[in-house]
Amino acid sequence: MLSTLSAEAMQGLNSRVTVQFVKMGLKLAGVIMAPEENTKKNGDGQDVYLLEGLIKRSCAGEAEAMEAIYDRFNRPLFNLIYRYTSNREVAEDLLQDVFIKIFTKLHELRKTETFVGWMYRIAVNTCFGYLRETRGQVQRTVALNGVKTGVGGDTGQSSDRFLKKALDDAIQSLPGRMRTVFLLHDVQGFKHEEIAPMLGCSVGTSKSQLFKARMRIRERLKEKKVI
Repeated sequence: MLSTLSAEAMQGLNSRVTVQFVKMGLKLAGVIMAPEENTKKNGDGQDVYLLEGLIKRSCAGEAEAMEAIYDRFNRPLFNLIYRYTSNREVAEDLLQDVFIKIFTKLHELRKTETFVGWMYRIAVNTCFGYLRETRGQVQRTVALNGVKTGVGGDTGQSSDRFLKKALDDAIQSLPGRMRTVFLLHDVQGFKHEEIAPMLGCSVGTSKSQLFKARMRIRERLKEKKVI
């Protein structure tokens, strides 16, 4: 269990987190859209031990530990946020908000094993908050090259572009939680047992939402006559 911080210590940590992000500049210029790397290594005891050390040092305000956590998780989080916002600049801003929330709330984490799910829950909730504020705005579609759909080959071919566009539209049309489960499972590669605590639902609900999401996507692609 991670130790709690006094109000005075928490205020000091918040200041150090803010200063640290200014110094880091979030390295956003180096963040690129790419297939997500597998960051879930909690089955490896050594990795969990290393992560626990980084978390404790970050709670103490150690800049190098915060940067190590950022370097490890910024790309998959950015990709997830980008797929919600369809806007690189907005995604970069939200990514900063997400990491500030992570580091200022890190003392609330009770088990290292839940860190990844806890972190993604913050990211998803931040995206939902943004979408609620910008409801009604037209969203651009996003190329989901990480989705294992069998779409490949020369992306310059019109048929491939049409299929990817149709897939994008189908995913963007999914209701909030359904889309979240689809992105976390089929794009990010999380298991239902990991998704459930992120979203505060049961494993069965996660599976059901994924099934419904896939069926809706299939129906939309049929409507577009691409399958």
